[in-house]
Amino acid sequence: MTGEFGTPGDVPRTKDIVNGAFGLVKEYGKLVSELPWDDYDYHMAFPGFRQQIKRHRESLVEFMDKCCQLLPEKRRTAFKTGAGTLTEQQRSAVLDAVDSLLENVDGLLDNLKGKRLNATDQLSLTFGSELQRSSFAVDGGGCVLRPQLTFEHPVDNSPTPFCPVYYDEKGERHVGQPGIHPFAELIKNMSMPEEQLIRRVETPYLPLAQCPLRFVDATVDLEEVVALLLKEKEIAVDLEHHSFYSYQGFTCLMQISTRSEDILIDCLKLRSLMHLLAPVFLNPNILKVLHGAREDIRWLQKDFGLYLVNFFDTGIALQTLHMPHGLAFAVDHFCQVKLDKKYQTADWRIRPIPAEMVTYARQDTHFLLYVYDRLKTLLLNSEGRASIGNLLVHVLNESRRLSLEIYEKPQLDPDASYKIALGRSLGGLSSVQMQVAREIFNWRDAIAREVDDSPPAVLRLSAVLAIATKLPTSANDVLKCCTPVSMVVRTNVTRLVQIVKDSVGDDAITKNSESDVKVEPSSRETGPMPRIVGVHCPMTGTLPSIERRPAPVFLKEETAALRSTEPSAWFNAMRNVAAVLRNKRLPTVALPGQEVVEKLMRAKTAEKQLLDALEKREKYDTTRTLSDGKKYGFSRHGEDEEEIAVREEEDTAAENEDGGEKDGKAEASGEDGSKRSGMKLEEKAVALRQVYGTGSANRKRARMEKNKRYGGS
Repeated sequence: MTGEFGTPGDVPRTKDIVNGAFGLVKEYGKLVSELPWDDYDYHMAFPGFRQQIKRHRESLVEFMDKCCQLLPEKRRTAFKTGAGTLTEQQRSAVLDAVDSLLENVDGLLDNLKGKRLNATDQLSLTFGSELQRSSFAVDGGGCVLRPQLTFEHPVDNSPTPFCPVYYDEKGERHVGQPGIHPFAELIKNMSMPEEQLIRRVETPYLPLAQCPLRFVDATVDLEEVVALLLKEKEIAVDLEHHSFYSYQGFTCLMQISTRSEDILIDCLKLRSLMHLLAPVFLNPNILKVLHGAREDIRWLQKDFGLYLVNFFDTGIALQTLHMPHGLAFAVDHFCQVKLDKKYQTADWRIRPIPAEMVTYARQDTHFLLYVYDRLKTLLLNSEGRASIGNLLVHVLNESRRLSLEIYEKPQLDPDASYKIALGRSLGGLSSVQMQVAREIFNWRDAIAREVDDSPPAVLRLSAVLAIATKLPTSANDVLKCCTPVSMVVRTNVTRLVQIVKDSVGDDAITKNSESDVKVEPSSRETGPMPRIVGVHCPMTGTLPSIERRPAPVFLKEETAALRSTEPSAWFNAMRNVAAVLRNKRLPTVALPGQEVVEKLMRAKTAEKQLLDALEKREKYDTTRTLSDGKKYGFSRHGEDEEEIAVREEEDTAAENEDGGEKDGKAEASGEDGSKRSGMKLEEKAVALRQVYGTGSANRKRARMEKNKRYGGS
């Protein structure tokens, strides 16, 4: 691959691309969750917040528009620039685009990982070989064959209870009863071997590169492995299961590890012979070590009729020790080996198995026996608790209880299962739409049992909800709701259309049509402006559109021409009410602290009046001083200021004498005259203080200046 990246080594890894993309998505989702949704309307009142929301909204619409442009031209939907909301059609287009893109990515990744090999490639590759790009079926014509078609006993997907077929220690075949564990008594009454309860030296694991690997796909090899395992004291077991293109799923690979060897058993090829392992799994002297064995126990019962007697679950042990209970953590913690879990959900049906998947499979059991040794030591060294006693015995008892579980087929409750699966997505649907959702969901389960596919492989839950919401009435509309379209849906699309029509019913369609389209009588004279009455088109479609039939003839109402301009009685009444409300004076309510505010305002007004009085007084002193200078023939610049002050004092004395001769007039003038006289004396005193200053020494100097001036004359 050349071009933008240059050499093949420059091509970025898928993991890096996915981590980078999802890292941004997670960060964006985290920021969105921190938005103030409770006070969203309040924050929208602030221009800054509103502008940021608008900017992000426009960027999201632009991104969704780019996604829709990747769809075929007939299915594209244009987004209006600057639109604040999405229509139902645009929302559906975005969901379809994302589903289609993810389906394309899944297909491409399948090709890259070798999951889609044509028949020639599958026959030419050897077990554990590296998959080369040249062997990929890039045209998508090749696919993995359905292994269940080759099973000796057909798969039973009927809703009848699971009836176990099992083999005893001697290899004899038995048919059990539904709901009964055939080895329950053996498991309950089994006594633990003494060597499992005592402390023992830990056995180090062999390096993966130095440990022999055996692949078993023949009867002779399987018999040889059984004889080998019967000599062991502990074995590690794990299963690889496939459940997407199968209703109940099936086991594809079994991994078994001893202290010195790793074994991989092809369960697809040896499915009818896996019961040969019954003497090993039922032997109470052989400890079977598994991790998270709940599903493994059920798969062994369902596919091979095998049951576990005396096993140890390392997941339970980790939980008992309050440690993370993942296998990757245990191997990393005790063995310092990082497990790559990218093939955990791989398609294990493909044959031959690629080398990378082989390495992944053997790692699941290669380190497990050493992890068991370390956990056993920790359990023995830990103090027992009053509630559970010895921790090692507690883990063994919990594992024993887990091995008593039995497999049961998936059951469907026609009236409740769809509600559990769809959950809150059913909110807002009408009763008709709920009925359609129920019928489509139940049909999906029935057809999945019939073709032996998982329900999600037949029809995704999002498609079930889309059909229930939009109520499509044509095959093309149904297929648009089911993107990506499986072969089962494409083959049964007419059945889906009929389910929608049957769920609604012809009577409901006719009744809805008659109630929705009606004539509104009018007493006015008809005019030239017709309009359609009673037509409503919600986003999800209307009931009259369920059944294809000739379009109804909509009746028209003719509006009368406008002849009178006199306001109606209702309009006049509303206008009067509005006028009264405008003129009505709203009652005032005193706020807390109103009295304090009023006092502060009055003090502020008084302070302002005092400042104005002082300012006027200063102007008066300046004017009076200048007038005195003109009267005695000197100016403020040509005469000593002390002379001016002495003359002002003389004027004050003269005014006092005049005031004594006019006592009668002063008494008659009343209080106002005395106030004016007092104001003048105060003003003179202020003028003297400005010239001589304050204090007794300055007053003495002023008297001496006065006596000198008048005594010398």
